Amino acid sequence: MADPARVVCALKRASLSSLEGCEPKSRKLSSTADEIIDESSHHAPHTKGFPRLSVPSCQPLCAISHKQVCELLQFAALGKDRGVKQPSWCRLRHQRRLSGVSVIVLQGVSQLHFYRYYLQLGNIRRRFQLRCSLPPPPPDFLSTVLSARGAASADRTREQPTAQDSLCSSGTVRLHCEPGSDKPGLTSYLLSREDRERYHFPQEGTPGCELYVSTECDGQVTDSSPLLGLDCEMCLTEKGKELTRVSLVDGAGRCIMDELVKPENRILDYLTRFSGITKVLLNPVRTRLQDVQARLKQLLPRDAVLVGHSLDCDLRALQMTHPFVIDSSLLFMREFGLRFKLKFLAEAVLGRQIQCKDREGHDPTEDARAALELAQYFIREGPDQVAQLSLEDLLKKQSDGSKQVNGSSLAGSCKRLNGAGNGIHTPRRSSLLDNLHAAGLSGIHIARKGQEDRIACPKKWPRIKYSCETELLAKASGEIPASFFSVVQCSSFSEYAQSNPSLWGASQRQMQGRLAEMCTVYAGPFPRDFTLKSARRLLRRCGPIRSMKLISGSHKPYVAVEYEVLEAAQLAVEVLNGSELEGSFIKVQRPVTETAVDWDDLFHALERDALNEKLVYVAGLSKSLTQEALLQRFREFGHVESVLLPRDPSGGKHRRYGFIKFQGSLSATAALSSEIVLKRRSLLKCRAVTPFHLHTWSSQLSCRALEHTASQHSPARGCAQQEPPGAQEDEVKELMMRLDRTVERLYSEALPSGTLCVLLLPGESSDDGNLPGLLMAGIKEDSSEVGSIPGLQD
Repeated sequence: MADPARVVCALKRASLSSLEGCEPKSRKLSSTADEIIDESSHHAPHTKGFPRLSVPSCQPLCAISHKQVCELLQFAALGKDRGVKQPSWCRLRHQRRLSGVSVIVLQGVSQLHFYRYYLQLGNIRRRFQLRCSLPPPPPDFLSTVLSARGAASADRTREQPTAQDSLCSSGTVRLHCEPGSDKPGLTSYLLSREDRERYHFPQEGTPGCELYVSTECDGQVTDSSPLLGLDCEMCLTEKGKELTRVSLVDGAGRCIMDELVKPENRILDYLTRFSGITKVLLNPVRTRLQDVQARLKQLLPRDAVLVGHSLDCDLRALQMTHPFVIDSSLLFMREFGLRFKLKFLAEAVLGRQIQCKDREGHDPTEDARAALELAQYFIREGPDQVAQLSLEDLLKKQSDGSKQVNGSSLAGSCKRLNGAGNGIHTPRRSSLLDNLHAAGLSGIHIARKGQEDRIACPKKWPRIKYSCETELLAKASGEIPASFFSVVQCSSFSEYAQSNPSLWGASQRQMQGRLAEMCTVYAGPFPRDFTLKSARRLLRRCGPIRSMKLISGSHKPYVAVEYEVLEAAQLAVEVLNGSELEGSFIKVQRPVTETAVDWDDLFHALERDALNEKLVYVAGLSKSLTQEALLQRFREFGHVESVLLPRDPSGGKHRRYGFIKFQGSLSATAALSSEIVLKRRSLLKCRAVTPFHLHTWSSQLSCRALEHTASQHSPARGCAQQEPPGAQEDEVKELMMRLDRTVERLYSEALPSGTLCVLLLPGESSDDGNLPGLLMAGIKEDSSEVGSIPGLQD
């Protein structure tokens, strides 16, 4: 057995890699809810040339759109040879060597079901190690995923969209990556509510935005609605970053508002190198945040469309919500979700230099005008023209330092590339199934009798009907190997749910309550004269607390604490049990209910999940601790792929906990077994029990649409009383185990080696609430791999 110390030393020598071209947002609030530092993308070893699918470590995804699912399927089936580019969110290598693409849909099953019945789905979780959350499904889920039209032609028939409409499909912000010959109008580039939520724009009714002011713009937006450019500058105060200057320009680029703003709190750093703001400049100012909010409401027409570069930061600085937005950083988005700097885009696209080094700080009017003109260029020229600018190549040329690149030479390069690209054929994008048919690729659709018309397949594609799972497996084993593209619908759970109408509302609330209960611990007894504040101070060392309540009726004081993440509750039981508070030793334990019997098994299974074995949860961080400091400290144990520090959306600071993703599981084990002190604080840590894509989801009560039921699941009440009848719960568990076995047999018996298998759990949409879905994917290796584990339960 290798010496662990030698292993750690060897891992310490791993080289670091960095991301280039990312825009530093020091002068703004982060454009994402989390702060992430990434070191490299790592892939498990494969046979040379064998297809492999991965998400770069620089992009720990929380969620993807249905359109992005279609991106993956398009590229997997057609590839670069037929003019299809890599998906925007993942990497599929050696696509030409895929032997097929198979889509398996578990109708009626959601992400919440997967983690509620995690122990029953052992084969699925073992087979599919790439997972991403999906939004709740539309009524035509399969058509959306499999027959989605190209963004260039999407939603063109919509007229007079309103603030409540989904004005564009999620993903229209990347039109330039897969261009069409059309030039959509202004409304095609508005961010839908789903997009605004995904990119963390402040919105009415969302957590952290309760005190935000609405612009009250509720008019009908058309392609002729006014565009206005917005940019803000901030300084650092005791409460975080606050607004110090705001600029607004009209569609002609004229400045109609340029105001200095004095923050309410004491200023710690004027951030002069970014904002240009100094103490002398701000001292005489009397304008406050409320004043500029009122003036903006007066200036903006009811159908005004705001444009900015990382506009979510500006709106958060203003503490305002606005429904009609276009973000230039998303219009010109790079691969893997990276964004071009505004300075680079202004030079490359507009031929203009901004943010010059000889001037201290940025001019927000100049930045607002540049963002506005970039959006106008994109709308006027269309995505086809923008794609021909080859901005990635220009950035690489600039970063390589092959020659000094200035604004004029960048613009000249764009023109030369434009001229050279005129002869390139950019076909109009069509639906996925149409493209497969046109390419002569064979396909098949397998569905239960009565549900075979869910998607419009090409005429030459056979539709196979089945009446039971045995028939499904028999037909799939014979038909799928002969077809390049296959779609299999498993509808046993949705049929069961339809035959049990009470299952939807009650079951979803019960599953949500179970998650809340898993995040809950009971602590006590405390001294009679203790305060909740002192108890909170002790208990929050393990992670963010969602709620804490004094338990009434107990002989001695106890509190029920619900954490926001599962790891915090687990860590509290492991670390704080037996702690001393004000002279009393307290016990920290989980609720003792019938539903908690298998929690230890569940937590151990989650810890052993392939997505978590290299992931470490850390808590007790100082608010002043930086990602760089964490990175340097944990690099001592091995190569670190990424550091994730979830942030408070209202204050902008990280939330005193985070996740460290190592390249190897040995490094994670070494870190867990060592004492780590940073800034005179001993860090608490444990193995992560939920993967990256689930952290945001679980901290929002599993599904936001069901938040109105949260009060029914408070720790004080407990959730055991709301569990379904034993017989029904046993039936659901048996159904999940059958689905697990069905998927395993389809995977192992029907799919040829080298097949990309995409498993879709669509989620649910209902008047009672919405449940997000889950995408799981993997590429089948040869038949010599380990077989299934029938009825696997950890």
